[in-house]
Amino acid sequence: MKKLLYLFMVLLTFASCKKEEELNFDDRPEVRMNQSIEEVNTILASSPNGWIATLPTAGGGGYGFYMTFDRANQVVQMAGDLTDESASKIAPSTYRVKANAGAELIFDTYNYISLLSDPNPSSFGGVTGTGLRSDVEFLFERSTADSLILTGKKYRQVLKMVKATAAQKTAYESAQYKTLIDKFKAFFVNNANPFIEVVSGTNTLKVTLTLNSTNSLNSGKRIDLTGVLADGTTIASANMKFAYTINGVSILGDGLIWNGIKFVRMAWKDANTLAIYDSTGKEYIVNNSTVPLVPLHLLFGSKYSGLRSEYKTIYPGTSAAGADILNYFHNGLIPAITGGFAFNYGRIDLDWNIVNKRFLINGRSSQSGPTETGGWVTTSSYTYTTDASGIYKFTQFSAPSGGYVSGPLSRFYTFILNNRVVFDYFSSGGVLYGRMTSVENPAIVMTFLLK
Repeated sequence: MKKLLYLFMVLLTFASCKKEEELNFDDRPEVRMNQSIEEVNTILASSPNGWIATLPTAGGGGYGFYMTFDRANQVVQMAGDLTDESASKIAPSTYRVKANAGAELIFDTYNYISLLSDPNPSSFGGVTGTGLRSDVEFLFERSTADSLILTGKKYRQVLKMVKATAAQKTAYESAQYKTLIDKFKAFFVNNANPFIEVVSGTNTLKVTLTLNSTNSLNSGKRIDLTGVLADGTTIASANMKFAYTINGVSILGDGLIWNGIKFVRMAWKDANTLAIYDSTGKEYIVNNSTVPLVPLHLLFGSKYSGLRSEYKTIYPGTSAAGADILNYFHNGLIPAITGGFAFNYGRIDLDWNIVNKRFLINGRSSQSGPTETGGWVTTSSYTYTTDASGIYKFTQFSAPSGGYVSGPLSRFYTFILNNRVVFDYFSSGGVLYGRMTSVENPAIVMTFLLK
C-alpha cells in the first residue's frame, strides 16, 4: 500500500512539473516575439552610416536602396535607383516594427519602395492593381554582424541589407549614387556591342553582355549574357535581375549562371575599365565589338520569345513609314476601326514558335488598361522561310481570329505578306531593341522591345 501511495505521489509531482513547464512554454512565444521586435528595432538603428539594400520584384526587375533608421522618431531616410530623383535625393518616410507571425518591418507611409507596388501604372509602370508585384511589409528572417535579411510578406522577395561605411554614406548623401548610375548607362550607350571572354576548355568564347537599366516590366533592370558555345552552333543565354549600389551593379538572387559560371557583381576596375566578377572573385573585362556577335534572328525562340510594340509607343530607330503602320494600330483602337468598340489599351506581340516554324501576330486589346492576361487577343499565324543572311519570307497559315483588333492590325498584316524582312539590333539610351526592315522597301523600319 505504501508503495502504491509513493508511486501516486511521484506521478502527481511529475504531472505538476510538466504542467508548469507547459504553462511556461505557452508564455514564451509572446516573450520571444517582444524580444524579436526589440532585436529588429535595435539592429535597424545600429548602423550609424545606414544600410545598402537590394530588392528584386516578383513582376519586374531589381532595385537598390540606401536607408538610415531613426528609432526615436520611427523615420527612415531613403534613396533608390528607381529614377534620377530617387538616386540623387534622400527622402524621409515613416516605418514601424510590429508582431505578425514574426517581427515585421513596415514602411507605413509612401516612399521609394512604395513605387514598386503602386497599383497605378502611370506612377511607375507595372500592371494595374499590382504594380511590379512588390511589398512594403517585410518579415525578419535573420541577421549577422553586418547584414539583415527580410522577406516580403506577400511576394516573398528578399530584402537584403548590408551596413554602409562612412565613405559610402558620404557618397550617397552627396548624390554620387546618380553619378555612378549615369556612368554605367553611358558605357552601354557608347559601347553598342559589349562582351566578355570566357575560357571553356581549349576555347575562348566571346559572350555578349547586355545591361537593361530601364524600368520595363518584362525586360528592365536585368543583366543578360548570351554566346555561342564551343561547338560553334549552340547558343547559351541567361539573365538575372540586378540593382545599382554605390559600389556598382549587384546581381540578385543566386547570381547569373552562364555555362556553369556564377556571376555576382559588376564594378569599375579603374576609371575607364568595367569588369564583371564571378562568385570566386575572378575578373572578366567588358570589351566592345564593332559588330553584334550573335545575329538577332538566331536568338528568336531561344533567348528571345519575340518582339513587342507597347501601347502608343514608337521606339527609337523606327522610320516615318514604319511609324505609320504601327500607329494605325495604336491610334485605331476606336469604334470606327474595330467594328464598334473602344479600347484604352492595346499592344502588338510578334512571337516565334521555332519547333513548328510558326510566326504569330497577337494583337491584345483591353477596356481596363494594361493587362498581361485580361482583355482580348486577335491571333494570326504564318509559316516562314529564312536564308543564310537572315531574310524572312512569311506566308499566312491562319487568318486573324478572336478579339477585336484585326481592323487596326490590317496595315501590319499587309506589310508582312508583301515584304521580305530582316531583323537586327538597334541600341538607344542604353536599351537594346529589335528592328525589322523591309528588303523591298528599306524606308519601312519598325523597332520593337525584345521579349
